[in-house]
Order: sequence, then structure tokens, then C-alpha cells
Amino acid sequence: MAMSDAGRRELPTDVVVEVLLRLPPISRRRVRLVCSLWREIIDKHTTEMQSRATALHWDTWDAVAHVVDDMSKSSTGSNTELWIPDRVAADFRFLNNSSLQLIGTCNGLLCLCDNKEAPGGAVTLFNPATYEELPVPPLPCTRPYIPSVERYACWEDWHEAYNFAYHPTSGQYKVVHVPCSINKVYKFDAVQVLTLGEASWREVPAGPAEGASCNLGAGIISIDGATYWVIESAGASWVVSLDLENEVVTRVKGLPGHPAGPEHYHLTEVHGRLGIVVRGVSRTTEVWVLDEGRRNWSCQYSLTRHNVPRPHFVFGECILTLDESLIRGHYNESLIRGHYRQTGVWSSSNKAVPVRVSHRAHGRPLVITSGRGRTFRYVKTMESLSIYYAP
Repeated sequence: MAMSDAGRRELPTDVVVEVLLRLPPISRRRVRLVCSLWREIIDKHTTEMQSRATALHWDTWDAVAHVVDDMSKSSTGSNTELWIPDRVAADFRFLNNSSLQLIGTCNGLLCLCDNKEAPGGAVTLFNPATYEELPVPPLPCTRPYIPSVERYACWEDWHEAYNFAYHPTSGQYKVVHVPCSINKVYKFDAVQVLTLGEASWREVPAGPAEGASCNLGAGIISIDGATYWVIESAGASWVVSLDLENEVVTRVKGLPGHPAGPEHYHLTEVHGRLGIVVRGVSRTTEVWVLDEGRRNWSCQYSLTRHNVPRPHFVFGECILTLDESLIRGHYNESLIRGHYRQTGVWSSSNKAVPVRVSHRAHGRPLVITSGRGRTFRYVKTMESLSIYYAP
């Protein structure tokens, strides 16, 4: 039976605090939505709500995760090695990338894909704070795996077709695989969805994405209960989305900013909104953000002679840029820098005027990394993965 806010306050606050702190993190995130009192208690007394998301950088060459220790203006640029996987073999170091790649992060959990395992790769959930692992059932694939005969290609980029998502209302984690063609050999016509704790994948009709070409290079991103990717059909490009609650695919919006080609844009997330990074031929990078009603794009960031890491580059008041120039003579290294306003935060009170980062802005060095790294959000959690083992 539902209780009013007044009824909940009949219990002493210290008792409510004790009860809520005994809940597992996933349950706390859900009951936080019940009422303002519980939200205030959880925000004040639990570490996962007090922690602000920091940047986790995944080195695609070495399969190593680092987190930036401090994202504030006073940051010294230090970072911590979060995790080194034991199963990355030294024999594969001569290749461009490790076979083990990070699909995404949610609430401190990492979703990994080992591309050596085929077809579809081997997907595993991992909590670096507890060192727990949870293997995900293999993706349904009717076609047998045929290894590539190209000289240096030992595996496909299976990880690019996956996304790891969290639905804030239901509290469910889901792994999503979008309709696509892998190396023009493996064709997936429907969306595949796996809810953590369940034993098998579900097939979801592709809807407007059926028969269209999926631009995996633009990335896949989940925001506030929806997963987004880009399709190309009849000479036009569209963003489509999967509602993670109803599991229905819909067409959202055409692309803004007139990108020069499919390799010149990618999806991102900006303060809880869908964004798209467009790299122009004039060495200007624009970031367009979709409004709450998903009707209109607006250019909210303009960076001159700066690239941004993908998929995430905005962390509170910090904007990350990627300096791909040579560092200390090492060809494969680049530098992630943090940029901050002198006052206020990185947003504009006038949404018609984008935040600008000049080519003269050098920022604060944060992470030295391989040029093909990826940057995600990370908050340490002690959430156990054992509750998601399928019966």
C-alpha cells in the first residue's frame, strides 16, 4: 500500500536512514524516486549519490581502464589505473587494438566484449570495485563464424553493435544489440535485447530501422531510458531510438549541422540530452543537442581546432578535448585536456549562443592515452552482480 509523505515522516529520520542504507544500491536508486524525503536522505547519506561522475578512459590498444582522480578546476591531472584484465594476451599487442573492448558503463558497472569469441563476441559485466564478473548469454546468431583471411584481422569489431543501458524507473539493466551488418557477412535484421537476470535475448522488430544501413561508426548511446543510433536510408541519415521500457523502435530526427560524411559525426550525451558531434572541414567541431521534446537541434558548443573524445566529453563544468599531436616522440599517444570557464559552469544562459572553446585554449592536461581510446562516465559502486545470475 502506498504511503503519503506525511505517513513516511511518522518514523524517526534516523530509523528511515538505517533502513534505506541497508538496501542494495540498485534498490536505493529506485526508492529514491518515491518521495522527496527519501531522495534527500539517500542523496545525503550514500556514497554513490554523493560521488560525481568522473571520466573513465579506456585504452583500446592495451585494454586498460584509467579514471581521472579529480575533474574540478583545481585538478592536478592525476589518474588511477582502475583495472588491467588478466586475459589480454601479449601475443595480440602487434595489432591495432586489443580483442577486449569496453561497450559502456552504467552506475559503476562495466560492460565488456571480447571480440575473439565469435560470432557476436563474448559479453561480460564487471564491477572493478568488487572484482565480480557476470557472463552474458551469447547473442543469437544463425550464421556460422567464418574467420577473416585478411593479414592483420583476427577478429571483427563485434563490440560496436552493442550498448549497455539502465532504465531509471524500472531499475533494470539491459544489453542492446542493434540491427546491422558486420563486415558485410553477418547481418542482424532485428534489435536484440537482454535484461540482466534473464536467461535469453529477446528479438524486437527494427521498425523504421528495418532494411536501413546502420552507421556503427556514429556510435550507440543510451540516455534516460532510451537507446539511440543512426541509420542511413535513401540518401538520408536519421537518429532512431529504442524505448527501453516498452521496447519499441521509433524514428527520432534527422541529423543537424550538415556533416560532410558518415565519418564526420558521432553521438554523445550532454547534461542528460542526446547530442551529436559534427566535425567540419574548417577544423571547427560543433556539438548539437536535441531538446527535451526531441523536436529541434540547437548548437550548444563550438570548438575551434579541437577534437573531443568519444562518446562522452562533458563532465559537469569540465569539457574534455583530445590533443592528437605527437607527445614525447611517441606516435600512438594523445592527450586529453580539461577546459573550464573562469566563472560559472560550461553552459550558456542564452541557448542560442553556443559555448566556444578557442584554438588558443590549452586546457589542463588530464590523461595521456593511445589515440584510439574511449571516454565514459564512472562512479564507484559496491553493487553486487550476483543478484543478476539467471536461474
